[in-house]
Amino acid sequence: MVDRCVCRNVPFTELKKLADAGIRDVDELSRRTGCGTGCGMCIPYIRVMLQTGVTDLPVLFEKQIDAILNERDRKE
Repeated sequence: MVDRCVCRNVPFTELKKLADAGIRDVDELSRRTGCGTGCGMCIPYIRVMLQTGVTDLPVLFEKQIDAILNERDRKE
């Protein structure tokens, strides 16, 4: 499962708390926590977390991430 930014050891549950408080922008979350500023592998997962609210994600392929994000965009 992918549940955190590995480089900064910040759990997605912490990012979700910030998102629930109104910080819904990946760049702003990165500025506040450092997430996504190391290897960057967590950025697609952060986007999925912001869209879905899910904080424990399976390892996903790029196509799967795109499908999740595109599905949510179509519903809005």
